[in-house]
Amino acid sequence: MTPAELLMKTVVVAWGNADMRPALEALDENVIWQSASSCEGGVFRFGGTYRGRANVVALLSTISTSYFFRRYVVKEIVSKGEVVWGLFEMQGDFLPTGGNESTRKPFNLETAMRWRIRDGKILEAQSFFDTAALLVQQHELRTNAA
Repeated sequence: MTPAELLMKTVVVAWGNADMRPALEALDENVIWQSASSCEGGVFRFGGTYRGRANVVALLSTISTSYFFRRYVVKEIVSKGEVVWGLFEMQGDFLPTGGNESTRKPFNLETAMRWRIRDGKILEAQSFFDTAALLVQQHELRTNAA
């Protein structure tokens, strides 16, 4: 496993244990983070592109007030040069706005991440997941299934 692959694995497995420290330590001061949801102010409480360590830390803090990750399972991590890609199974709980612990909704889905890493720091990050599947699991989108 390359140093970039090991960094991604370390950060993501820590997320699955509710530990943000490795992610925060890995962020470059000038990091650019693109959310899986590209619409700011859309159905998710995050969206768009965040520039700079302070803005990314604020984004991750916002996400962690609604999404509680219980587990990240590494399915594959590959890298070439400065770019590393990972595919993960993610499990957690979603807490709706104004909800309490009894209103948590579990979710389970795959997510992919692409990072550009230099000197052990994340310069760019982008994540991808099935937003419709997450909305269905949050009970914010209905399906036609019987």
